[in-house]
Amino acid sequence: MILFIFEGKNDEPRLYKTLKEIFHFELNEEEILHYYCSNIFSLYDTIKEYGIFDGSVNLINVLKEEAAKHKEVKSDLDRIKYSYEVSEIFMFFDYDIRKKDEKNKLTIEQQNAKILELFNYFENESLDSERNGIKLYINYPMIESYRFFKKELPDEDFKNYIFDLMSEKSFKKIVDEDSYYKNLKYLCFDLHKSGELKISDDKARTEKIKQNWLLLKELNIKKAHFICTDDYSIPENKDSINQQTIFNKQIEKYVIPNHEVAVLNAFPLFWFEYVDEQKIK
Repeated sequence: MILFIFEGKNDEPRLYKTLKEIFHFELNEEEILHYYCSNIFSLYDTIKEYGIFDGSVNLINVLKEEAAKHKEVKSDLDRIKYSYEVSEIFMFFDYDIRKKDEKNKLTIEQQNAKILELFNYFENESLDSERNGIKLYINYPMIESYRFFKKELPDEDFKNYIFDLMSEKSFKKIVDEDSYYKNLKYLCFDLHKSGELKISDDKARTEKIKQNWLLLKELNIKKAHFICTDDYSIPENKDSINQQTIFNKQIEKYVIPNHEVAVLNAFPLFWFEYVDEQKIK
């Protein structure tokens, strides 16, 4: 089994399911989608509280316990009878760093330290078998980075788009005001109430969505490479833009000197890193 843990239950499943449908890729194992419905700092605090960092309990059992407390959160975790049935876990969360204020008591440095601890736990290849296979992907600053383009794709200016972490406006509001694309339709099919995709019979629209995905992928991969190496191109080595390197370079180049973050979406990077390129047509 492969487990996908999404921060939200709206945009993330539409993005993932449309990507799979458009490019006809299939995973080698049964997949389970779980919607965490809270942010990365809630995830960190939960992991800390349950003692996962200390090896006291595994992530899947914790997620099951937390899902049981929130009946309104749709979850298929009960399909997992034993944690060893899950070979890989992919987690998609927003960076969503906030300045310190009355509601947020943590400094930017303290927030980054929590995310770094998550990376160090999940990404360490020397960890025991129960913790191997967990991959954390981060949207900078939020999932809405998928449509932060100020003109129709391809928008090569995307390379330089950043978000001011000290901004009085939320990133969502800025995206709504400034983005060329006002919703997800340029990139995704709609969903039925059941969660299944509403596949369009409009071949022209389907082809346009496919082309937009290809452009989204190219722009985000090139930007990730630029963040990591100052080279705005498709990297020959996929590991040169792994998630922890991107995080470290975001801190070094943008967050520390200017309290900014380079806008970047995780889904094209997952696609580039994980999906067999030979299957993409």
